[in-house]
Amino acid sequence: MAGLQEQLDAFKKSFESGAPPYNAPHEAGETMRRAAAELEATGIERRALRVGERVPSFTLFNQDYAQIGWTHLLGGGPLVVIRQKADRARS
Repeated sequence: MAGLQEQLDAFKKSFESGAPPYNAPHEAGETMRRAAAELEATGIERRALRVGERVPSFTLFNQDYAQIGWTHLLGGGPLVVIRQKADRARS
């Protein structure tokens, strides 16, 4: 089984090729590269946890607004947290 980096590299190559199943236009790849460069310029990678570092304890609200601790979420396998800014226009 390929490691995570190999899987990500394969996905990127497939996505950027514009071939099925993604059929992504060339501009999408350019947008992603620009966004990645902007994130890198912020220094966010220097603040990210490193392999082996412990995650501080936290809780999140799920889609039903129930609070769930991260240890509960880890019981199902690896955990990826994506924080989106609230869309104030819809509230």
